[in-house]
Amino acid sequence: MATKSLNSDNNGMQKPKNMKKKVRWLTPSSEELTSLNLKEGPNVVTFSFSTAMLGRQQVDARIYLWKWNTQIVISDVDGTITRSDVLGQFMPLVGINWLQTGVAHLFSAIKGNGYQLLFLSARAISQAYLTRQFLLNLKQDGKELPLGPVVMSPDGLFPSLYREVIRRAPHEFKISCLEAIKALFPIDCNPFYAGFGNRDTDEVSYLKVGIPRGKIFIINPKGEVAVNRRVDTKSYTSLHALVNGMFPPMSSREQEDFNSWNFWKMPLPEIAI
Repeated sequence: MATKSLNSDNNGMQKPKNMKKKVRWLTPSSEELTSLNLKEGPNVVTFSFSTAMLGRQQVDARIYLWKWNTQIVISDVDGTITRSDVLGQFMPLVGINWLQTGVAHLFSAIKGNGYQLLFLSARAISQAYLTRQFLLNLKQDGKELPLGPVVMSPDGLFPSLYREVIRRAPHEFKISCLEAIKALFPIDCNPFYAGFGNRDTDEVSYLKVGIPRGKIFIINPKGEVAVNRRVDTKSYTSLHALVNGMFPPMSSREQEDFNSWNFWKMPLPEIAI
């Protein structure tokens, strides 16, 4: 909603003096979230509204409830899950497989080791339904992509395209979004474990929220994966073979964090010589 004040010129005509845009921002309180009785994992919520032209409408969304010590792996969509930024948005619409080889198997293995996937895209919010359905229906060799939050730019189509294509600054939205998510977790606990992307701006975003360079994976149009700007693995498929080393099972990581040496700092036993 916009408001404007009027000012008279020399001819007595009124003209706008300035414009002020008012944006409604709704953030539920902790009490309101508690009243929803959310279960761990995804929860479906429905927003209903009415318009004079379309009548009553509703929009579905997801609220994800995760533990405080959840470890999150972030993935870009276009060019990271798909083979390219632009064609990745259009090829699936005409039934053409335009996916990076091995992405479903790799992400499924990461999820199987106890990590949560978060899909982050600079696409406009108007593309939310198509993007979510694309990820939900994605299959490779019988393997589905794991479920996870799909977070997108709240801007319209043209502002999003202008920021990404003309200004080449999609990281502005991504950094702001990731910092807001990080603020939901304890201050001494970084929830972001690793990040997948296809641009230097993705690396900038992930570094900004505390992901180390060794856990940032940048894939190029050839399907080659670079870690710390070095192409150490040829593809997602070869990275899958190393998944237990690069993404160790959370159960073993928890045991390592809370064993008697690291947690209780018990002294070494005395040995008679």
